[in-house]
Amino acid sequence: MTKEQFEYAKTRFGTPMYLFDTDVFQEQIRSIRRILGEDTGICYAMKANPFLAARAFQEVDRIEVCSMGEFRICREMEIPPEKLIISGVLKKKEDLYEILNYCGGKSVYTAESWNQFRLLANWCDASSDQLRVFPRLSSGNQFGVDKRTLDKIFTVQALYPNLKIQGIHYFSGTQKKSASRMRAELEMLEEYFCRLEEDGIHIEELEYGSGVAAAYFEGQEDRMEEDLRELAEAIRMMSPKRKVTVEMGRAFAASCGWYLTSVRDIKETDGRNYCIVDGGMHQLNYDGQIRGMYQPRIQVSSQKSVGNRECKEYPNMKEWTVCGALCTGNDVLVQKARLGPLEMGDVLIFERAGAYAMTEGMALFLSHDLPKVVFYSKSEGWTIVRGSQPTYKWNMEGRF
Repeated sequence: MTKEQFEYAKTRFGTPMYLFDTDVFQEQIRSIRRILGEDTGICYAMKANPFLAARAFQEVDRIEVCSMGEFRICREMEIPPEKLIISGVLKKKEDLYEILNYCGGKSVYTAESWNQFRLLANWCDASSDQLRVFPRLSSGNQFGVDKRTLDKIFTVQALYPNLKIQGIHYFSGTQKKSASRMRAELEMLEEYFCRLEEDGIHIEELEYGSGVAAAYFEGQEDRMEEDLRELAEAIRMMSPKRKVTVEMGRAFAASCGWYLTSVRDIKETDGRNYCIVDGGMHQLNYDGQIRGMYQPRIQVSSQKSVGNRECKEYPNMKEWTVCGALCTGNDVLVQKARLGPLEMGDVLIFERAGAYAMTEGMALFLSHDLPKVVFYSKSEGWTIVRGSQPTYKWNMEGRF
């Protein structure tokens, strides 16, 4: 996005604001597909940025839905059930049956426990639809089931003719620092699948959450493309009889978003420069950031001069502690940000805020308004997809 576009956005829409370039998002998906190859499926984990789900389904093979709220987003955005994989560690019966009655056999479903498998199987008994199910293999935490429970599922599968075990779902964590971990996981899974083959059980598909890392901070090496190429090579080493679908969130969405927040107060305390902005940690979250220890990539849109400046190029650098509007000492976005001289009214533009940044903060703390969300694309221009939303009503005794 150009300097002039940021100037236009801050002037027209104000701050705080999330800005998402949907062209960048969709091109990132296409780029990753080119790296992984056409034989590998791709799935968008919409938890990374639910606003982008409707733009993702045109480009990906699946969208992962992990909650009833995410399902309702997809239903209201008219995303076809054929594009959905219904996942999540908790599937309440009434919610799951609502989804099943709407999507039926058009979607695919994960089973994260024996109880979830039984819910799916019981629905099959009362329906003529065939369900395609992906039991999730646990990586040693609360998600998924162990191999002993998987063996139990394979044993009773024949009792449910309308339920088909289409594949296995596996995800062990995000922001993996090395592609070697992904390679080791795929080798482990392939070995396990070969053992199942010896027992007459064929796994047609692997739904694999790669956990490819995104680089957020200054000085952090960006290895995403290299890691994706290594992942592609590891997938090619697996059996050609088995389709692999790679599930990602931040790898698709991180680079398409910016968070804009204005400088509202400036002060020096005990020789330290403080900059108070109209946003804060309740609105911006980077994975790995703790009380502003690391410096994200930031641009400054100055009141004095039209256009933005990148911090590393500005000659008269000053060190700032950038703090938000919350009444807590934890609300530090950056501890030692080298930004140059700042004035009230300047706008800080935090880069790579397209994934999780807008959903993982303490949105209701102190009842601040939720920021507006703006889309940009060359063909559609600027669109406000969510206006600024008051939250105080959600933090008081109900009168509505």
